[in-house]
Amino acid sequence: LSSDHNPITLNFFLQYSIPKYPGKLKTNWKKFKDTLKNSEFISPHFVNTAEQLDNIVCRLEDEIINAKISTSNPVKENYIYHDCKLRELNSERNHVRKIFQTYRDPVLKRKLNKLNKQINKLDQKIETDAFTNELLNVNATDGTVWKFVTPFKMKTKNIPSLNGPAGIANTDLEKANFLAVSLETQFTLNNITNNDTEKLVADSVMRFRTEANSICKDFYSPLPSEVLDCIKSLRINKSPGIDGINNKMIKNLPLHTILTITTIIHKIMALGHFPTRWKTATVVPILKPGKDPTDTTSYRPISLLPSLSKIAEHLILKRLNNYLKENNVLCPEQFGFLEKLSTSHQLIRVVEYVIEGFANKQKTGAVFLDIQKAFDRVWQDGLIHKLIHYKTPSYLIKLIDSYLTERKFAVRV
Repeated sequence: LSSDHNPITLNFFLQYSIPKYPGKLKTNWKKFKDTLKNSEFISPHFVNTAEQLDNIVCRLEDEIINAKISTSNPVKENYIYHDCKLRELNSERNHVRKIFQTYRDPVLKRKLNKLNKQINKLDQKIETDAFTNELLNVNATDGTVWKFVTPFKMKTKNIPSLNGPAGIANTDLEKANFLAVSLETQFTLNNITNNDTEKLVADSVMRFRTEANSICKDFYSPLPSEVLDCIKSLRINKSPGIDGINNKMIKNLPLHTILTITTIIHKIMALGHFPTRWKTATVVPILKPGKDPTDTTSYRPISLLPSLSKIAEHLILKRLNNYLKENNVLCPEQFGFLEKLSTSHQLIRVVEYVIEGFANKQKTGAVFLDIQKAFDRVWQDGLIHKLIHYKTPSYLIKLIDSYLTERKFAVRV
């Protein structure tokens, strides 16, 4: 040995497992469709209870996930050198390095360093040229500018240690628990100050829940074409919910499975029961701009819902909007949560008021109210009471009531 130290042999007995990174998977979508076509899935036509509906939804999700797993294979990633000069330099560098590792010649070492510098310089030039070419091809009219800019804006940051009532959270599990407790507090209903109103609403909702039929028949049944339209509008780059079924999987479902989903949504409306499996949201915390990153209340919860749940929600919302529109329930000033309307249209309306005031030599005043946690703390019984008051179809009220009750969330850090 070249060293004057005495060699020491150490034996370590450690119990640990190296996590396996799944890597990229390539799915044979034709085989995926054939697998679902040939699966022996129980028809949902025979579902008559809420428990049976929950079971059939679980089985459908398992069928889709298993079909995806069985038709997917890992992709071996190989670096492809698109530039001939870069490929030649890499081959020469590898050859020189192999000889240097054998003979340890200083001349070879200098040559190896020179080749590494040439490779890095050429690699940077290729990357810069590709970026410049992509930048020159950006067009503001076809949407490519947003696709180009988005990766630069979406810089993910790790959540630092969080401060909470129980101390400091350092691990991911502790952070998730701290955020879950904070969100649970934020979702807690405000105290109702008017006892008479609270009693009126409680009696109204209790009476409806007691008198509502177990099976609804008077409703517009969903059509497979409606489900297909929803699937076509799904964006592939959206994250999946807790079930792990992404939008690309749904877009590749065979017609047989789409008909099954349509029948399940029909049973949801008939029974007035929203599947329990679809009531759990995966919450991803996003730091609010300019807020303290160590404070749990500084994070905005972004909920990821199952995509199959979104399809059912879309069809339910469509029927609710049709009723509200046909019966003129909403006031003309309502702009939020309505199709083809946004805050921009409301601002145009404000501008028209101001211009009209100028023309009549009048001053226009405005009062802006920002209600904290307005959406997170909606009085659910109060909402059901309003639906009853506006004589909304009972199947919709029952379904929305089921949709809002016993919801859960899991925080992902």
